[in-house]
Amino acid sequence: MIGLVFTIAAYLIGNLNFAYILVKFFKNEDVRNYGSGNAGTTNVLRVMGKNFALPVFILDALKGCLVVVVGRLLGLDAVYDGIFLALGGIAVVAGHNWPAFLQFRGGKGTATSLGVFLTLDWEVAIIAIMIGLIVLAIWKMVSLASMVGMTMLPVFTLLTGRNTTEIVFAFVLCFFSVFQHRKNIGRIIQGRESKLGQKVNIKKKPEKTEKPDED
Repeated sequence: MIGLVFTIAAYLIGNLNFAYILVKFFKNEDVRNYGSGNAGTTNVLRVMGKNFALPVFILDALKGCLVVVVGRLLGLDAVYDGIFLALGGIAVVAGHNWPAFLQFRGGKGTATSLGVFLTLDWEVAIIAIMIGLIVLAIWKMVSLASMVGMTMLPVFTLLTGRNTTEIVFAFVLCFFSVFQHRKNIGRIIQGRESKLGQKVNIKKKPEKTEKPDED
């Protein structure tokens, strides 16, 4: 029972989308009405600037950390090979990506996933982050760096012989990331993907919009 309650609570924590919350609090605007329409760090950076984007990234990562810390305090890492701890990690990222309280229009989960994995297995997470930063430095595309970094999680959990639960967990987070970036993949192939430092046209979107395209 405690594992189920923990997983549901993790999903609700994931619903705390700080891109939406901070912009709404300080600007009384819905960030999803601007730029790409995505409630994530990169869209906040392009639309509102780094003074908003940095705290959004940190807070979204911290909610992932919180779920793992609480799960360990509850002893869930020792129950069924840590399955419930992994389910909580998946749930918090799912809550960020598809928040029920925001009509299931959230972010792409990179910051929250990194927060989860840094707390769960910092060694693998650091490797993934470093490779992602190298990709970002070379190609200047946040979406590409995010996907490559997230792909490194299952790769290095396999290479370093982590347990089955962690490996499956890493694959699920990787799948979430690639799925959420599916439109970015098309633009990367076509050579149309935005690069770091590029500004978007800060123009409010109409009431009915398509699903978000950018990070």
